[in-house]
Amino acid sequence: MTSARRLTLAAAAFATSAALVLSGCANQEPGSAATFSDSRITEAQLTDQVMAVLEAKGQSTSTPDAGLVQQTLGRMITMVLVDRLAEEQGLAVTQGDLDEMRVRLEAQVGGSEALQQAFLQENVAPSQLEALLLLQIQAQELGIALNPRGSAEEQGMAVFEAVSALSTDLDTTVSPRFGTWDPISLSLGAVPNDLSTPPVIE
Repeated sequence: MTSARRLTLAAAAFATSAALVLSGCANQEPGSAATFSDSRITEAQLTDQVMAVLEAKGQSTSTPDAGLVQQTLGRMITMVLVDRLAEEQGLAVTQGDLDEMRVRLEAQVGGSEALQQAFLQENVAPSQLEALLLLQIQAQELGIALNPRGSAEEQGMAVFEAVSALSTDLDTTVSPRFGTWDPISLSLGAVPNDLSTPPVIE
């Protein structure tokens, strides 16, 4: 497994499927894919992210795969939560930090194009790569801030628990047509059984 692939999987760990519970949707606004107590991810924003992946892969954008839609939305929710937690902790990531990580990864996998292809295999478009690198750096810095003397595993768990608590505090909800959100496991899962239409973007 390449370093870029391991990085992608580590960043996506917050959205790994687990036992799911249906989040309430009282806070859902029309046109929202996901909502937080004071902000939201719109369906238009989700569509743009999904289309970017499909276009980068040279695939049809007319009928996006439901799994890709859910994976993308789960990643977007995770990014919002981790970014908010980093802000609360007073952590800042500079462009230099992002450039340094990108250069290091490119050296490991054989160049910029190879890095982009590695991430594209994980449904991350080239235009989304920097945002995912930001997520990874924020997670690493949060782990150090939350548990400075802990092992890498302990720091990762500290971040997971803090993001999970924040998800609950922000009353994170997902439109049922896109799936179910569990703030405990930080996972986006299947569409509720009482919805007959698949979670694809119109």
